[in-house]
Amino acid sequence: MFIRSENLFFRPAWPEDRPRLERLDVPVRHDPLCPDLVPQGFVITMPGTSGTKLIGTAGFRPVRRTWEQRIWLAPAWRHLGLFAEAEETLAELAGSLPVLGDGGVMPQARTEDRRQRELVAA
Repeated sequence: MFIRSENLFFRPAWPEDRPRLERLDVPVRHDPLCPDLVPQGFVITMPGTSGTKLIGTAGFRPVRRTWEQRIWLAPAWRHLGLFAEAEETLAELAGSLPVLGDGGVMPQARTEDRRQRELVAA
């Protein structure tokens, strides 16, 4: 999923991003390439005329019955209003994520859904 806001571009993190993430010194708990910590991870980039700069990470983590936003911006990009823009963008995206079950886990398929799949497979 790719998301564009006024100044930022969110895209899935790719293994090729590892060197850039390490140069930014992204804390482990915000590492979008660690699915155990950030199951829905993105990198935040800022497109410009001289290329695209990776400036931070974002993602969602299941907490209780909601998705918690995780946002980290490199120090050089803080205090510029970009954090608020990232928050607003993720808030819009959160509405399209699946509803979580009890305990913050993805709900299991309903019994009738499983039964229908079994009948189709038979």
